[in-house]
Order: sequence, then structure tokens, then C-alpha cells
Amino acid sequence: MKNMGFDIVVIGSGVIGHSIAYRLKQEDPQLRVAVLGDPVNSLQASRAAAGMLAPFCECKVADPFFEFCRESLNMFPRFLEELISVSDVPVYFSQAGSLMPSSSFSDSWDERKQFFESESIPHEIWDGNKIQEKAPYLSKECGEIMWVGEGQVNNRQLHDSLMAASRKLGVHILEANVSGFIRKESSVRAAVTDAGEIAGDKFVLASGSWSAQLAKVLDVNLPLRPIKGQMCRLQLQDHFLDYTIHGMMTYVAPWKEGNGIVVGSTMEDKGFDSSIEDKVIDELIARAAEILPCLKDASLIESWTGLRPAAEDLMPIMGRSGRYENLFYSSGHYRNGILQTPHQAGYMTSIVRGDRDEETPEFSPSRYNL
Repeated sequence: MKNMGFDIVVIGSGVIGHSIAYRLKQEDPQLRVAVLGDPVNSLQASRAAAGMLAPFCECKVADPFFEFCRESLNMFPRFLEELISVSDVPVYFSQAGSLMPSSSFSDSWDERKQFFESESIPHEIWDGNKIQEKAPYLSKECGEIMWVGEGQVNNRQLHDSLMAASRKLGVHILEANVSGFIRKESSVRAAVTDAGEIAGDKFVLASGSWSAQLAKVLDVNLPLRPIKGQMCRLQLQDHFLDYTIHGMMTYVAPWKEGNGIVVGSTMEDKGFDSSIEDKVIDELIARAAEILPCLKDASLIESWTGLRPAAEDLMPIMGRSGRYENLFYSSGHYRNGILQTPHQAGYMTSIVRGDRDEETPEFSPSRYNL
């Protein structure tokens, strides 16, 4: 496999990397595209999320990031329809919405309602009777509930579907670590892997939290750090919950189809530490059970750690390198990588193919002189 050559080499085998490769091949089936990356790393990002498509509940400012995420949410139905038609791998997708208990947002409840009204965000205020009708298993202590028009996917199924679609469209997938690069002046000529050198005309660095380590090899200081999140999945029958729930320092996400309930998540700045602490998982479950009491007796299926790539300003880093004429970045998606997947795939494809004249300044690598 030594010295294989491609038009575009995507470094990163998570949903971000595969969605870019998938979209590139859709746009131009003649392109020779490769995806490189250790699949184990994707287990700590793409496959470690809860799949919540939630641009509204935590946002307080209608900035370009908010609009990008909102647009991405709106893209999901068609994106998934097209993806599944190519991959033949189904992806659970729900538009049932999210619930925000007023008890978890007591200091900002009126402010949240005003923001949702001003931005025409789809939402409803549920009183006790509506809660009993729509979500009868919630704790009575939740108080007033706000329903928000958000969504959810099974992110592991999304990852599987993207990988299958990439393969069917002719993307070359190489499950190998990238350890270095071959450069010539201001150009990247090849990625060095444990399976040989992979040459390309263009390179896209989309390796999540590991992007910073690879950028160092190119003498680029990519300002990313991994933010650890411990999570778990509990066995609970589907009828107990139809909606995702945003609580104080916790969230609850039903995966349906007999796959239980995901509970998360911590926010820990501990580097690449992927350890799981039983005490922390117990605390997550206890907080979630304050909102959905039936979780107290639910059996634990699994627990895991995710590593979210966070830039200094918590905005994604997407666009063209200012130092290498054929290098592009798509990383730093932090807590919204799954949500941003369809929009960033189209955004990055337009930049890599030269179809977009200007980058969004808030996302551009130029803000860090990269």
C-alpha cells in the first residue's frame, strides 16, 4: 500500500471525517478520496456521544454558531434520507423534541423563554396536565416544562451508516494511525502511516481531539484540548420517555428500539484521560433520577468516556490553512459534532473544492493564524 495517491485525503475516521468524504464523492464521483484513521479514536468522540441534536436549549446568543447549528438541525431529515438510501444502514432519528424542566433553570427561566420567543424557536410551555399527558414519568418536582423543537439520532448508527456509504461510493478507508507527514515547502505531499505513505493533492485534518497532536508534526499550534465526558447507558423500556431532557449538569436521551437511555455527562479538563469512575457514574444517574425517578432502579448496560475537541473560543475550526496551500481543517466541534455533521460536510466540501469564496470568520483557521 506504499505511496498510494489520492485527490483528497481525509485524516480522521469519525462522523466528521467520513461525512466530508461521503459528501465529496457525492459531489464528484470521479474524485479519488481516502479516509485515514485509527477506529479506536472514533470510539472516544463520534461513538461516545448521546446523539442529541440540540442547538437551542443551551444557547443564549443568536450568533453565527447558533445559526450554523440551527441550519444543520434542519438539514438532518434529508441528509439521513439520502445517506440511508446509499448505505442501506438504518439510523434511528427522532424529532420528538427536548424537555427543559423549570426546576433546572430557576435562575434563567424567564430569560430562556424570552430568548426562544425572540428567535422564533419552536417551543411550548407545558403545565401539570400537559406533562401528565405527554411525559407522565417525570418527577413532580420538575415544575413547569418547556418543550423545544429539537432532535436526536443514534450516533453509533450514524457513524456505521456513514462508513458504509463511504465504502459504497468508492472511498478508500484505511484503518491506520497517521504518525507524520512528508512536506515540500508550503505543501503537504503525503501522510505517513503504519501501512505506508499515502500521497494526496489535498489533505483534510479532521481527527477531533487528536488533530492538535498531528498539527504539531506540521509545526502548527492548533489550539485544541480534549474535554472528558463520562456517560452511561441504562436499560429502560421505550415507553418511559419519548423526549431528550436537559437538566442541571445532566441530560437524558432515549435511544429507543430497545437500546435504553443514555445519561451524561461530565465536563473535565484532564487531557486524554479516558478512565471511568464508578462514583461519578453513580452521581450522574442520581441527578438524572431527580428528573426521571424510574432511572433509580434501571440496570446499567455500559459506561464510557468521550473526549470532545474544544478550541480556545469553543468554536469549530473549519477551513483552509494559511500555512499550507493544500491543507484544510475541520475540528474543534466540541459538544456539537453530531449536530453539525451535515452542515459542516457541505461547508467543508465547498471549501475543499474551491466553490466557496469566503469562510465564516468565526470558524476560520485564520483567527488563530493557522
